[in-house]
Amino acid sequence: MTTAVNPKLTVIAASHQDISSVEMAWWRLLHDQQLHDFRGPHSSLQTQHNRDRVRRFLESRIRLGRVVIARLKDELVGISTFAPDGFILDGEIQVWEIADVWVEPHARRQGIGSAMVQFCEHECMMRGASEVRLTVYEKNRVALDLYASMGYDSKSFTLSKQLSDETE
Repeated sequence: MTTAVNPKLTVIAASHQDISSVEMAWWRLLHDQQLHDFRGPHSSLQTQHNRDRVRRFLESRIRLGRVVIARLKDELVGISTFAPDGFILDGEIQVWEIADVWVEPHARRQGIGSAMVQFCEHECMMRGASEVRLTVYEKNRVALDLYASMGYDSKSFTLSKQLSDETE
C-alpha cells in the first residue's frame, strides 16, 4: 500500500524475509519504551533467552500476517502489530488490539504511524473485528494526540504501583 501522504512510503504485512530488520526495529522499540516503562537496563533485556523469545514471537506473528512494516524508499522505518483481544467469552463485538506502533526517530511526523494504524485497522476489520483498541503510555503525548486525531478515545486506565521487599 502506497500512501497518498508520501508516495515513497509503503505499508505492508511483514514477510519471513523481513525478520532480521523487524527484530532490530523491535529492540529499538523496546529501548524507546524504557523511557515510559523502565524495567531494567536495556542491555539486561537482551539476554540470549530474551532474544530467542522475541524472535519466536515475531516469527509467529509474521506467519499469521500480524506484523506491519513501513518502508520509506527501501528503508524499514516503522513497525506495528495487531492481534485478537484476549477476552475469552464469545460476544457480538469482536475486539482486536493494535500494538507496538513505532517509527524510527528520523522518520517521525511524516504520517508513517497513522498509515500503519490505518493498515492495521483495515486488516482487523477484514478479519472480523468490529472494534480496535490500542494502548499508549500516558506520557507519550505525541502518540496520544495522533490517536485522538484518528478518532480514538480512552476506554480504560492502567494503574501501576511499585512493590518493595522492604519490611516495615
